[in-house]
Amino acid sequence: MAAFRRSHGALVAALPLVIASAALGGPDWEEVSDAGSTLGTAQAITTSGAVNTITGKLSGGLLAGDYQDCFLLEISTPSVFSLTTSLGLGSPPGFNPMMFLFRVDNLQGQLVAKAVMANNDKSPTDVQSTLQRQTNDGSGTVITQAGLYLIAISGFGSQPINAQGQFLFNQEFLQPGVIAGPNQNPQLSDYVLAGWSNDGSFGNYTMTVSGVTGTQVPGPGALALLALGGLATRRRQR
Repeated sequence: MAAFRRSHGALVAALPLVIASAALGGPDWEEVSDAGSTLGTAQAITTSGAVNTITGKLSGGLLAGDYQDCFLLEISTPSVFSLTTSLGLGSPPGFNPMMFLFRVDNLQGQLVAKAVMANNDKSPTDVQSTLQRQTNDGSGTVITQAGLYLIAISGFGSQPINAQGQFLFNQEFLQPGVIAGPNQNPQLSDYVLAGWSNDGSFGNYTMTVSGVTGTQVPGPGALALLALGGLATRRRQR
């Protein structure tokens, strides 16, 4: 199978994407307010240099719960990329997270988040989640290209879907130990994150990451997009 080498192309400064971001010192990132659940509401991690950990919280609610968090970042060294969750302080012991990775791309003049890989449980005895450079479900997905990505965490039961309500990932990712690529169902019309299937479990989490840096995005809104466009151009010229 072909490795994952899709280019996100030139990013257009006029796109209506608003990215919530805040600069924090040091190599670790703590969720600021709510990270959001889509590309447009994702929290940009703007820490300079390598990122070691990301901490945050999913909280349920009868009217408006927070069941997914999305973070925008750079995979700077694909060869050592990894992401592993652990329970954060005060988290319910039964909190069962799921992890998803998306490539940020330019599709017909719009920024989109395309499905790359997903994991539910690290192993039959460990309900924490992990992502590595390569899937093991037979899809052959391999992260070979540095660039802009979106990582998402949700509680068990809450999966990313496209605009038609279809699951984006091969459902084998629900089996312990399986890191799965995009859904291979021929009826799937696209692989772009549009929303989530259901609410899920919730709790505090810590993600330990490797091969990741901040996005170098200086601020939200149009300024962020201008910066992204410039960064994309410079990367192609290197």
